[in-house]
Amino acid sequence: MNAGNEKRKYGQWSEIYIQAAIRVYRGGNIGFNEVCRQYRIPKPTFRRHLKSLNVHANKERKILGRSCTFSEEMETELEQHILKLESIFFGITITEVRKIAFEFAERNGLKHNFNTTNKMAGKKCFYAFMRRHPQISLRQSESTSIARCKDFNRANVDKFFDILEKLVDENALTAPKIFNVDESGFSTVQKRCQKVLAKKGKSQVGVLSSGERGVNTTFVCCTSAAGQYVAPMLIFKRKRMVPGLAEGAPPGCIVQISDTVKPTNEDKVLLILDGHTTHSRNLAAIELARENGIILLQLPGHTTHRLQALDVAIFKPLQVYYDQAVEKWLREHSGQPVTQF
Repeated sequence: MNAGNEKRKYGQWSEIYIQAAIRVYRGGNIGFNEVCRQYRIPKPTFRRHLKSLNVHANKERKILGRSCTFSEEMETELEQHILKLESIFFGITITEVRKIAFEFAERNGLKHNFNTTNKMAGKKCFYAFMRRHPQISLRQSESTSIARCKDFNRANVDKFFDILEKLVDENALTAPKIFNVDESGFSTVQKRCQKVLAKKGKSQVGVLSSGERGVNTTFVCCTSAAGQYVAPMLIFKRKRMVPGLAEGAPPGCIVQISDTVKPTNEDKVLLILDGHTTHSRNLAAIELARENGIILLQLPGHTTHRLQALDVAIFKPLQVYYDQAVEKWLREHSGQPVTQF
């Protein structure tokens, strides 16, 4: 193998030998070259230690490479700053962290090797920082509206649970009598395609879909705190009802209610739902619920992304399995698109 292609080896010397060699050399009995030969220390390394140019020369452990620009206290401060920004929905990107590191070093008058043209730290510096602080990870962010940020606060959440506790105590409600309802839309075109195996290096991999734009069907789900499910309701985007739409639907779908709980004014149930106008502003629905012993409790505005259990735990995996079923059906029925039927 060509000597020029050999990987350079670092750290072949011992820190103990370094200290012993320095004492011998300063004793004046042996010359510089002989000390390096006897103690097997590279001459440049020994020279740096003699001139006290190596900032780690007096440390007990051997540290290779450039020294870190920031102290441990400074890095901890930077770490807390990053986590604080994320907690208030202002998470920063890799590029922004690198720029902050440059500004931080400049403001504190630290000697650094950062890029002064782009005014940011290097990528190697960033990844080294991430290795030293494993509690920080790179995550895909989700857009959250300003209204949600403002309304999802301790006061609103505490108020909701205070009302919930009061209703449960006043009406002696148990888990089978506390229900949660929500709806979600499902399209004939899958939202997320699964990862598939393809030839290495191929940049674009296609998966069949029923069309560019699909037709949405609304799925209404209702479940109790005890894990009992009411038969779901399917709302199709059509003007006329066709019997074939219900083919293959879950038993009792659309018209049947739960066989376990039959609410009355003497034996009431609690129904938790979001504040959509079709729920909270529909007088006919409110009156119907009152007549049948159903207590309606609305979730605080703009908090369903955290408090709506069906949104958080049910609909996302359901959507994933639905998309998988659509892809499987398209593979098994070549050339046939998915429709509402």
